[in-house]
This record gives sequence, structure tokens and C-alpha cells, in this order.
Amino acid sequence: MHFSSFSLHSLKTRIILINLLVMVGLFFALGFYSKRLIQEELMLFTGVQQRSALALLTTQVNNGLQDRLASLALTAGVVTPALMDNAPFVQAFLGRQRLSSIYFNAGLKVWSPALGWVGQAVSDSAESAAPGISAQALEGLLKDGRFVVGDIQVDDQQVSHLTLVVPIRDTQGTVVGGLAGVMRLDAGHFLTELTSHPYGKSGHYFLVDRRQRIIFATSDPVRRLEILPAPGINPQIDRFFQGYEGTTEAVNPHGLEVLVSVQQIPQARWYASVMLPQKESSALVEAVTPRIRLFALALAMLGVVLIFLMLRRQLAPMTTAVRTLDGFVRQNQAPQALQVVRKDEVGQLVGGFNRLLDTLNQQQRVLQQSELFKQAVLNSVTAEIAVLDHTGVILAVNEAWLRGVTQRAPGSEPVAQVGSNYLSLCEDAEASEGIRAVLGSQLPQFHLDHACHTPLQQRWCSISVTSLDSAGLRNAVVSIEDITERTQMQEQVRALAFYDPLTQLPNRRLVLDRLTQEVVRARRLQHRLALLFIDLDEFKPVNDELGHAVGDWLLTCVAQRIQGCLRESDTAARLGGDEFVVLLPHLQSDEAALGVAEKIRLEIAREFVTPQGVSLSISSSIGVALYPDHALIEHDLMRLADEAMYLAKKTGRNSVVMTPPHFT
Repeated sequence: MHFSSFSLHSLKTRIILINLLVMVGLFFALGFYSKRLIQEELMLFTGVQQRSALALLTTQVNNGLQDRLASLALTAGVVTPALMDNAPFVQAFLGRQRLSSIYFNAGLKVWSPALGWVGQAVSDSAESAAPGISAQALEGLLKDGRFVVGDIQVDDQQVSHLTLVVPIRDTQGTVVGGLAGVMRLDAGHFLTELTSHPYGKSGHYFLVDRRQRIIFATSDPVRRLEILPAPGINPQIDRFFQGYEGTTEAVNPHGLEVLVSVQQIPQARWYASVMLPQKESSALVEAVTPRIRLFALALAMLGVVLIFLMLRRQLAPMTTAVRTLDGFVRQNQAPQALQVVRKDEVGQLVGGFNRLLDTLNQQQRVLQQSELFKQAVLNSVTAEIAVLDHTGVILAVNEAWLRGVTQRAPGSEPVAQVGSNYLSLCEDAEASEGIRAVLGSQLPQFHLDHACHTPLQQRWCSISVTSLDSAGLRNAVVSIEDITERTQMQEQVRALAFYDPLTQLPNRRLVLDRLTQEVVRARRLQHRLALLFIDLDEFKPVNDELGHAVGDWLLTCVAQRIQGCLRESDTAARLGGDEFVVLLPHLQSDEAALGVAEKIRLEIAREFVTPQGVSLSISSSIGVALYPDHALIEHDLMRLADEAMYLAKKTGRNSVVMTPPHFT
């Protein structure tokens, strides 16, 4: 080997070194992966063993609790309410029960809701035994009739007790009290015996009360009656109290890394766990790691030599082609076809590169033509079009979009251009949410007509958003069209169709529609409504003598005075000429309708003064029809109000007339 030919400026040298580094890295990665794999498999195997031992422990704990609850229930079946009222007799009765020495080494107690703890029998193993049952638990015993597993009680001598309570029922099955069995957990008890042996060399069993966060039974005497950290201090321990079951790696409260398996005991609100220090569980891996590293190092050195020799020989024919390509790049020339020196693998590679270069040039030309065609089509459309990526960034726009942005922000640079985020620039919240919904695949498309006013003019736009999937991402096409003229024309058509152009009051069509709706509503809610038919007296002479301009001005003033007498819920309309109609829904009485009519009559009777200073005086004749008093349908109401108005004219004008009974 000619080591003198090595140079860091040589592409061949760098490729060889990179490959060598990659191979060495792969060896180290393989060693690391193998170690982790062995550790994980060993942890899984150890976890299976832990859970198997834990399943046996929890089964024995559950069986022990069931045996004691069953024994308590059997004894509770003998206790009667009459017996509970006699404390000395209860004391003697409990003293004769064998449960005191077999299952409950701290004695039995009887509880009555009226008298409290009315009797007890304490075994020789304990002078006293606190029940450890809360008032809330005893209330639950009376309500649900379920057994109660009490809290772990620890006295001043660090002696722990556990109390089980079963219900005492009367002859009708009603819970009248409870029979409690108290166990002392530090002397020959089944829970102590189950957790007395360690797990492995340095592992231990634990029984933990979830309510008090206390270890009350364990094979580790140092941690017996240890209070675990409060919630929020150790998240891993908090998971155990929240019902976690399984195997995990954790750090115990003493800072020791352990492999712990947990199984819940729901009927007692406890959980059992097995902990094994990580050093013991991974001891096998640590023992074989040095030998594996030594073997891997030797294998890596051998691989380095072999790879160096192979790459140096195989890459030599490629050097010329690489230098040629590098020359194209350095001289900023377009890539050209390379000469095929020989028909071996390198020649095939060069030939493949030449064919690929030819194909890329063709695709580039087709792509350029396609882009020009698409841009021409987009620019020919009058709508403003932009393409957004999945985050809302503008990828492409047409010329109409750029013109629209400039018009919306006159005198400033366009802001919604390619590269800016349209979601952050969109001022309409509903449009922004719609675009987000399409980009988030919640909607296939979105359409909205909304106002997009500028400081200089009022404009309305129609925005359409369509999804566009590209490279697995959800893009969107936004199209904005100016609908200002269409909107204004629609408003004008609506105003001409439903409003009087002179007074701006609803016309006959609109007031009949509202009358129909109010009749339906009044029929459903059992309300009353009134219809006033108003005709102006002495209007024609004013119109004939002073001209139509004064007549139109007078009609406008009359409309304003009528509206000033009404509530917001009332409707005033002009039928044509000098005829007006007023709709009064939700009436409380006939007098209310007459009162509004009289108020309108008085307002119209007041003097009008034109802008030229001419005083005008007119009056009005008003007919009133009520629903449901006079008619039940809108056409009859209109007819009767009209007839009442003509009756007012016949009786002297300038008056209000209620529809007479004989009209109906």
C-alpha cells in the first residue's frame, strides 16, 4: 500500500475514511444495541417472574381477607338488634367467639349508629385496638350494606392495626350496625407472614395502603410503616396510587434505582409491589459486557483493514469520473454527458448517469412549459387565487391576487404575498377558521360571503377554499371574488320589493307577511294583536294645491310621527297613496290598541311646518280590528280594519273606530 498517496483533499481518501468511520460506528452501535437488547429482554423476563410472584401474593392476600370477612359475616348473622342494646351481654357474647383468637388477634367490636361502639372483646395479644373506621365509612356501611376495610392505625409504640367491618342486619335485612374485627399486624398475622421473605438477594415485597400512603407490611424491616412521599413529589409513585398495574423502572424514595412490579388489591384499596434493585437485575449484563467490548474492538480493527484495502482498489476507476463532475460544478457549467471509458460497473454507472441527465433535461422542459401554462390560466381568471401549504403559508398567487392586495392596502407594499402566512393576515375570523378546517382535513371545502370593507370603500367578497393534497400534506386553494356589485344590487332589489321608496316603511307585501307570522304566533301563544288602518283626511287638497313635492314631504313626516308612537316590536307600513297600516302584537287589552290609535291620531293632527315655513293641518281616520275578537285570519283582519276606517270617515273623520260587533 502506498500510504504516501493519502491526501485529505482527495475525494477517494475522504470516501475511504467516511466508510471506515461508518463501519467503526456501526460496530459500536451494534454493541450498544446488543447490550440494550439483552438488558430489555432480561428486564422483561425478570418482570414476568416478579408479576408471577406478585400474583401469588395478591391471591393469598385476597383469600385471607375473604376468609376473615366471611367469618365476620357468619358471626354478624347471629347478632340481633335486641342483643346490641345490652352492652354487657354483647361483651360476653363476643368473648365466646373463636374468631378472637383465630383470625382477629386484637379482638372484636360491635357498632351501633345510635350507641356507637357498644361492646368489644379484646384478645390477650393486645390491650386495646382502635377501630380506625371513619364516620363516612360507617355511613356507607349503613347505606350500601357493604363491608368496610379500615385505615391502618399506628399507635405510639409503632404497633399497627387493621379493622374489618361487616354489616349487622335485622330480620327485614336492614343494616342496623356493624361487627368489626381488629388485627394486630406486627405479631404472627397472615399479612406479615406473606411478606416475611425477601425477593431474590436484595429485593423485597411491599403492601401499601393507598389512602394513607403507608407501607404496612414488607419483607424490608427498615421500611415497615414508612410513609411514602405526598402526591406530586414522585410522579412514578403517584402512578401506583392511581391504579397502575405492571412492571416499570423507577427510583424509590431513598434514591435507589429499582425494577418494580405493581398489582392492585381493589377490595381493600391497597396495592402490592415487588422491588428488585437494578444492580441485581442487570448483574448478568454487567458481567459479560467487558468481554463483548474486547471482541467487538478486535473485530472492528480487522474490518478497518479489510475495508481500506477493498475501497482503495474498487474506487480507483471512479476517480476520473468524479473529477470530471467536480469540474462541471466548479466551473459553473451545465452537466454534460460523460465519456464511457470501459464497459464495467463504472461504465454502467456513467452510462446510467448520462441517461438520467437526458431524462432530467426533458422533464425540466416539460415542467417549465406546464408551469407557464398553469400560470397563464391562473392569470386569465378574474378571481384572486392563492395556493396555501398545510401551515397557511402562501406558495403561489395569480396576478389578480396581487392587484387585489394592492387595492386593499393602497400606498403600502402588498403583505399577503408568496412566503407570508395568510392565516395570520386574514382579518375575518370565520374565514380563518374555515381555512384551518380545510387544512386540518375537517372539511373538504369551505365557502363564505362576507364584508371586506376598506377605509375608502365598502366591499363584499366571496371566498372559496378547496383542499389540495400534495406530497402527503393537506394544502388548499383559496379563491376570492369581489361580489360588491352583486350584493348592492341584491340589497336594492330587496328594498324595492319590500319597502316603500318614499317613506322607507314596509310595503303591502312585507306587512302582510309579518301579519301572517304574528297571527300564527298569537294563535300558538294565545296572545292578542291589533291591526290599525289609517287614512289621511284632507291630504288630497294639500297635494293638489301645493304640489307633489310637498305631498311627498308630508307623507314622510306622517310616517315618522306614526313610528314615533310605536314600540320596537310594532310594525308601521304604507299601503299606497295616503293609506297606512300599523300592526300591534302582544296586546294586553282592547284599551291598549285604542290608546295607540288615539296617540297616532293626535300626532297626525298636530300642525306640520314645511321647510319653506308653510303650515299644514291634516287629520286621520283610523279603524281598529282585533285578533281573535274580530277575526282569526289576516285577510279578515285587514278587511275589518279597512271597514272600521271608512266608518270613522262617515262619522265625521279625525276619529278612531273599533270594529263594531255586527261587522264580524
